[in-house]
Amino acid sequence: MKSSSFQTIIMVVFVGAFVIAILIFAGIFGGSNSKSSDGPSGEVVVWGILPEETMQKFATDFNVQNLGYTINYSEHKAETFNQELIVALADGVPPSLVVFSSEIFSSFKDKLFITPYESYSQRTFFDTNVEGAKIFLSKDGVIASPLVVDPIVVYYNKDILYGANIVNPPTTWGELQSSVRLLTKKDAKNTITQSTIGLGTTQNINNLREILSAMFLQTGNPIVSYDINTDTKTVTIEGDDESIGRIAEALDFYTSFSNPTNANYSWNSSFPNALNMFLSGKLAFYIGKSSELFQIREQNPNLNFDAMELFKTNGSDRSYTYGSFVGVGMLKSAPNPIAAYTALKYISSKESIDAISKSLSLPPVRRDLILIQQKDPYVDIFFRSALSAFSWPDDNYLATEAFFRGMIRDVTSGKTNSTGAIYELSKNLQSNTR
Repeated sequence: MKSSSFQTIIMVVFVGAFVIAILIFAGIFGGSNSKSSDGPSGEVVVWGILPEETMQKFATDFNVQNLGYTINYSEHKAETFNQELIVALADGVPPSLVVFSSEIFSSFKDKLFITPYESYSQRTFFDTNVEGAKIFLSKDGVIASPLVVDPIVVYYNKDILYGANIVNPPTTWGELQSSVRLLTKKDAKNTITQSTIGLGTTQNINNLREILSAMFLQTGNPIVSYDINTDTKTVTIEGDDESIGRIAEALDFYTSFSNPTNANYSWNSSFPNALNMFLSGKLAFYIGKSSELFQIREQNPNLNFDAMELFKTNGSDRSYTYGSFVGVGMLKSAPNPIAAYTALKYISSKESIDAISKSLSLPPVRRDLILIQQKDPYVDIFFRSALSAFSWPDDNYLATEAFFRGMIRDVTSGKTNSTGAIYELSKNLQSNTR
């Protein structure tokens, strides 16, 4: 009888402490930077896809405050993140917090603690963050606190454009199409020596999944939609006749750049990957992630280039691009939930998001930080792109990448037309959606 009463007391104490932690996270109770014997203690292990150099410095700066607990961050590759997490859970040594992207979290989101809307309302979430961050919402609450976003943008070679007497780069896909004859150069054997843009193939296109996602999203099709009220996902890429017609048109446009019989022909599978082609100064436009800026600068510091938002659809009043959203969440099995929640609150605070954003030169998801004028012209473009960035719920982004590549091969090889390839893609996505 005494043992039962003791267990009951322990359970009440634990639940009470857990509720207090939730209230702290929700901002109902204020935090203090002074060390307290009643506060959280111990080590909070954090796994994440962000660079360890950035996050470890971030953790060190936090740890020197001596708040009674410490953050220990380790970097993990996105490709192996889920498998490593499964192994850690099976071995009983999981991290407390995980920092992940919108591409990979669907595979383990059932293992994440969801903050109920009673603590963090949808209204507050939408008022605080850019629209695309809604990828982290569920029927029951907030799956993760969004931090930064890595949107797809366009890098362009200023010397190539000036050489063709193009003062301002094209801003729409139609204008890009009109510039092909001015920017694509061929030698006496009709071999392309300078390309307008890397599109149309599979193996030598960086960010293929992201580029096609952006083009499909620009047609108004979400690819895979999530109903927050029913907690269900639906593959929408097939859609009705009008919708599939727009998707097919976008797919035909993409593949036209590798079709020698098409006026858009500017790219083929004999070229190196698009990024290397751009770095060599032989590619006018490169569609890449904002996070690739450092790589471009480092690998060719003499390249005269600039950045712009992704091309818009002709006649569209609003820009759309694909963005990889990075968030932080807490595992249900977190060894030290109170300290983990307090650490999560620290990592997802306005000040921390601002610091992470500046360190990575990636736009934050917070609206109040997005509005701050940027001195760096590249970062200013990234911030503007964040407002038009969206993702979609993908249960296996590596499989999706293969599906997209297969779709392109089927069209360019003549195995099927664009409509047939989209139906096949829809079938593959449906088999891959849980």
